[in-house]
Amino acid sequence: MDLRSPPQTEIQTLTHIVDHKLSKPQLQNVCSVNGLAKGGNKPDLQYRIKQLITESVRKQDNRRYQEVRQSIYGQTGTGSYGANMAPPYYGAPPPQPPSIAAPQQRYGISGVPGYGSQPYSTANGQRPAVPPPPIPAATPNRPMTQPRPAAALTPGFEYKPSPFYELKRRLGDVKICEVQAMANHRTSITFTVKAYDIQDCQTDPSLRVMVFCAAGNTGQQDIAFPHQAELKVNGGEIKANLRGLKNKAGSTRPVDITDSLRLRPSTYTNSVDFTYALTSKKYYLCLMVCKTMPVETLMQRIQKKIRKDSVIAELTKKAYDPDIEATSLNLSLKCPLSYMRLSNPCRALSCSHIQCFDATSYLQLQEQGPQWLCPICNKAAPFDQLAIDEYVREIVKETPDSVDQVTIDPYGKWSVPGAAGAKQQAKPNTANFLDDDEIVISSYSKGSSANLATPNRSGAAPGPISVIGTPNTNNSRDSSVVGRSGSKRPAEVIDLTLSDDEDDRPVKRTNYGHNGYHGASY
Repeated sequence: MDLRSPPQTEIQTLTHIVDHKLSKPQLQNVCSVNGLAKGGNKPDLQYRIKQLITESVRKQDNRRYQEVRQSIYGQTGTGSYGANMAPPYYGAPPPQPPSIAAPQQRYGISGVPGYGSQPYSTANGQRPAVPPPPIPAATPNRPMTQPRPAAALTPGFEYKPSPFYELKRRLGDVKICEVQAMANHRTSITFTVKAYDIQDCQTDPSLRVMVFCAAGNTGQQDIAFPHQAELKVNGGEIKANLRGLKNKAGSTRPVDITDSLRLRPSTYTNSVDFTYALTSKKYYLCLMVCKTMPVETLMQRIQKKIRKDSVIAELTKKAYDPDIEATSLNLSLKCPLSYMRLSNPCRALSCSHIQCFDATSYLQLQEQGPQWLCPICNKAAPFDQLAIDEYVREIVKETPDSVDQVTIDPYGKWSVPGAAGAKQQAKPNTANFLDDDEIVISSYSKGSSANLATPNRSGAAPGPISVIGTPNTNNSRDSSVVGRSGSKRPAEVIDLTLSDDEDDRPVKRTNYGHNGYHGASY
């Protein structure tokens, strides 16, 4: 609040510049700097700026007036105060003279010459209570630098935290993606990133520049981009998944654009363009410098353990429960995510099952699409609830790599299925082997009259195996039986000419010679 008001002639000059000197992109820059909406046509932008000038004068808010005034003159390319104009002050402390810090022409959004960076930003229309220290003058060896943003990253709301990155600072202001109801209309938002503002990303590879977007501005927000959107850095399109998993809110990751930014020379200005269309709600977009955490580092941070004795105690408790029938269970040693053998058996503390998943595979999956749900029971399994199961880890260490499954009895003792039976495997019975598979050649008949014999089903007591001769008459099926001595048990002669429906007993294997019939031994 100030005692004196600016002269009316200066207000008319500012109004004239807004109406006749500034183009639509320059008016949008002025609105963006002062926390006004950038949407609409040119008369709408002019009206908002003039209303802001009128309100600041009416309320005698000289600080607010100076911000609007400086942003307007900055877009004209004539410096902060215009050509041949002394820096006025109306009850406020006088600024530094131009000889100490000479004003320079800067480049704003989309490369338009003019006001590129205000002394202290106005994010979402809110101005900080205390302005930062003055910007030092530029020298040939050191370009003019901007003060680093404060620790408060996003006023009014915050992004949901993730173990994979830690927010360090914000680059520029939070941009608002206004509602866009026209299907064939696209809106672009441009960020400018100076190379000297991100030089620490070159010395520390874990520092990355990421694009964040949220669908709300109050409380903790998930990463969410407009459904129809694209991202470009220095004119090159960024291939990234801006939608996340289908119908899975919160599964979208911020977009890492570090590799597409130019860090040399330090005076280079990078351009980040975000284009969207057809949105029914507002989105809030900004650039963040984050410190990333690799999966290997997160693995070392899992300090919680599920003790072996607690697992056995839980199994024993269920075994003594009269309402539960105690039976053995099979435990798979393969991860349900990667189908590889478990290396770091892990599960959440809220899980009631003994089956585990591999911690490395789980973290790699969450890095691609964060959901933090147990793949076995579908319960919430956030990073701070993950624990290594020492009981299952002991089983994995004591079993060879070829074992994929073990059996656990109701009292917690485990064993490899079929291991005992494999060690005490009995030799096959010799008698049964000969009885089932041996082929006995009873005789060999040489001569032109030898034919294949046709066995006859007889109801009499089974006799010894014999060679059956076939008589010359075709209508006779009587066969002569010649006795044969031997130690093998008698076998029933089966007529092979009968159909399968009449004989339910499986036919034994037979052997046919090239000039005679040889019966099979049973």
